[in-house]
Amino acid sequence: MELEIVRGSGLCSNCFILGDLINKKLLIIDLGLPGKITNFRLKKALKEITKNKLEEYQIEVFLTHAHLDHIKGEDNLDKLPNVVFCASEYTAGHINSRDGVTLLSKFHFNISYNVEKIYSDNQIINFSDTTLRVISAPGHTDGSTVLYDEKNKALFAGDVVFSGGGCGRVDLPSGNRKSMIDSLEKLTKLNIEHLYSGHGPDLHGNVRENILLAKQLMESW
Repeated sequence: MELEIVRGSGLCSNCFILGDLINKKLLIIDLGLPGKITNFRLKKALKEITKNKLEEYQIEVFLTHAHLDHIKGEDNLDKLPNVVFCASEYTAGHINSRDGVTLLSKFHFNISYNVEKIYSDNQIINFSDTTLRVISAPGHTDGSTVLYDEKNKALFAGDVVFSGGGCGRVDLPSGNRKSMIDSLEKLTKLNIEHLYSGHGPDLHGNVRENILLAKQLMESW
């Protein structure tokens, strides 16, 4: 399995591309903002990984939550027919109804796709030589989820927790401070050495301490 990170800038989320080049499969974690805003960095990375043969790949897009800065970059995918969008049940509901949780209407945006595949809490995604466990982690939104790679001790955290001891804000629609504290506590039970968050830099080492700091800050807020 190969991992390519497409760094977000400004309000745009980071995007993560997991590649199985032998079986021609890609798993994209979050889409960021539109390519026309981000200079199509995600699209360029996808083409580079696949050596300009993107149309030959089966692509699954996992959306960690419904906020527009994670879901709006569909123009990076060239309207490919071999793309499946997936998310938790709550996130899928928000995206498919284009409701207030997505923040799309607030900023006069729209999207053309629907989430077709639902993953439940603790469901496993088998990808290449590893497995990713879907873990419900509400607080930032009611449908926020993270992906945990136990083999590589890696967490794709969306906006649940960031390097530096921060966590996603809880004052937007469906956000909840108590739920965030509970989710952070849940994540401290995992054996994590590599933290890949929706915004900001990665963290390698001292991840549990980082999550505990985020929890303590939220509890004192």
